[in-house]
Amino acid sequence: MSQTKSASHIMFVMSRCKRFLSGVLPACGAFAVVLMAGCHSNISGSYLASDNSAVVWLQVVRTPDSHLTGQIATNALKPDGTIEQNSVSITGAVDGENVTIQGSRFFGLESFVLSGTLSGKVLTLTGAQSIPLTFTRSTPAEFQAKVAALNARSQSITQAKAVAQAQQRTFQAQANFVSQVDQLIRRMAQFDSQADVHLGRIPGAEKGYEGITARVGEYVARERRLAGNPNAEVSRGQLSVAANQASIQTDQMHYQGESLQSSLETNVKPMADQATAFEQQCRAVSQNSGHLTPAEVQNVNGACGRLDSAVGPFRQKFSAMSDGLAHLERIYQEEHGKQQQLLQTAQRLE
Repeated sequence: MSQTKSASHIMFVMSRCKRFLSGVLPACGAFAVVLMAGCHSNISGSYLASDNSAVVWLQVVRTPDSHLTGQIATNALKPDGTIEQNSVSITGAVDGENVTIQGSRFFGLESFVLSGTLSGKVLTLTGAQSIPLTFTRSTPAEFQAKVAALNARSQSITQAKAVAQAQQRTFQAQANFVSQVDQLIRRMAQFDSQADVHLGRIPGAEKGYEGITARVGEYVARERRLAGNPNAEVSRGQLSVAANQASIQTDQMHYQGESLQSSLETNVKPMADQATAFEQQCRAVSQNSGHLTPAEVQNVNGACGRLDSAVGPFRQKFSAMSDGLAHLERIYQEEHGKQQQLLQTAQRLE
């Protein structure tokens, strides 16, 4: 590989390293340190480079013909708190105090070449980066200690992230609660207004049922008076039709009442159940608000206060509507029964 091509590859490594390690070792020094070992009579051994974001472990062996073999293992702490591990084999050559090391498939790089020198226990490396990098002879115990410290920082980041996410979920939950309470209050107010209209119509509906029964009774009475009169057959037929049509009006009124009752069960009763559930949540917050900030507690308490003011009138209207429709159903059953008896009487007159 030419020097120009090697330099371009190293620059690519530096770029990848910067993305993966996010500030790991100045100018991605740890990465470069990983890739080089110094040349000396005692170059064989283990070397360590580390900072708060990475731990790089290099092991090299010098062969009798001045070649190098070994392995690089890197533990890199990512911004999200996870640790990325990468390990590859390396080869190299020694020429006096000069060393050349090469490898492949490291952090996505197909190949790399770096060089450096060893002075005592310190390995100084130079590659595409402009700042010399250092790497110190070390022991497996020191390496494990650095990895343990890196894992501790990883756990600290992930725990802090979990706490932040829990706080966000708590905030979102109370925001959703307040929004749902206010939506329910608006729906209850709408029902209160509609209930006033329907409650005002119930007495008229009751009188309407009774009035229809009276008309049917009048038609049947007139039929009775015309019974046996062969010249009144057409009039009696007209009276019979009128009586049946009046009775049909009773059923039509009853359909409207049934529709209101169905709406009460389907749309309004769930609102009452939801109001009860929200009241329980309000009591729970008042008894234990440790997970909420003072502003969040104030926000929830405000919503609970609005709910308390709205739920009383709503329940009164709901109860009044339930009782009113139940009463109207009883009136219908009574008047409908009377009308059926009258219509059966009219049939017997025929």
